[in-house]
Amino acid sequence: MTTTGRIIVVVVAAAALLTLTVLAMHYLRPPDVPPPAGPEVVETPAAAGGPGDSPAAPPPASAIAADLKSAHGPDAPPAPAGSAEAAADDGLAMAASGRVIQAQVRLSQALRAGLDGPKGKAVRETLVSLANRAQLSGARLPDDPYSKSYEVARGDSVTRIGSKFLIPLELVMKLNGLASPGINAGQSLKVLQGPVNVEIFKERHELQAWIGDVCIRIYPIAVGKGNSTPEGTFVVRNKVQNPPYQPQHKARSEHREAGAPDNPLGSRWIDIGNHYGVHGTIDPPSIGHDVSEGCIRMHNKDVEELYDLVVVGASKVIVKP
Repeated sequence: MTTTGRIIVVVVAAAALLTLTVLAMHYLRPPDVPPPAGPEVVETPAAAGGPGDSPAAPPPASAIAADLKSAHGPDAPPAPAGSAEAAADDGLAMAASGRVIQAQVRLSQALRAGLDGPKGKAVRETLVSLANRAQLSGARLPDDPYSKSYEVARGDSVTRIGSKFLIPLELVMKLNGLASPGINAGQSLKVLQGPVNVEIFKERHELQAWIGDVCIRIYPIAVGKGNSTPEGTFVVRNKVQNPPYQPQHKARSEHREAGAPDNPLGSRWIDIGNHYGVHGTIDPPSIGHDVSEGCIRMHNKDVEELYDLVVVGASKVIVKP
């Protein structure tokens, strides 16, 4: 065979081998398998934050309060009466074991259900005592959803901070032991997440102060004679220390100057509109009776404390039968 012939044979053989290789790769390769899918990416919107918000998980009591918020609070209907005893027993046991916030929530349920008698008295006394340890003290309990720490910013004042959290400046000062309203940037203050709202029960002669779903104060009161205290929902419109007495339907001789020892309004006036209000008294034995012209009367020491809890324009006063 000539050299040219041998070259032709080699070329033909190589072409045949290449063709066989291509055919084998086409018919013998494994079927296509899609690559494994990665994790699905879901975009989660960022939560709206507020002053001092932390990314940490909410404390257990916050969850409890959140669960109850739709069913309780100043505008909520009473809880079923049958649950009052159980709520009281649970709450008193929690209080005895030092579970302050959980006890407050459970005992407030019992109060909302209208529990009276000896156990009702124990519930009321315990609620006041627990508030003294939690919301109304300088202590900052880590599981309290109604109070928080606030770092003073440049340009802040106790008035501005009170307005931000819907509490009076007097309460900001009390909670932090401030003798004067002067504060410094970077200072840490305890604040409550207000407002504090009020419920008044005329037949029971009782005033309750609530923050969220927790009752923090309970006071005896006097109400209007002849059912003259109006019922409904009001908002605190003004507050006056040592108010003058200016009766609407009496002679000018009945007028009394601010701070006068015979001023029937006592030491404080909390205006709820239409000439009605919550005030002190110079007649302590009248508390617990229907004796006023329609206003709500309190012991002076009690109305002075309430004065420092409610805020003008935000705190509700709900008057019930």
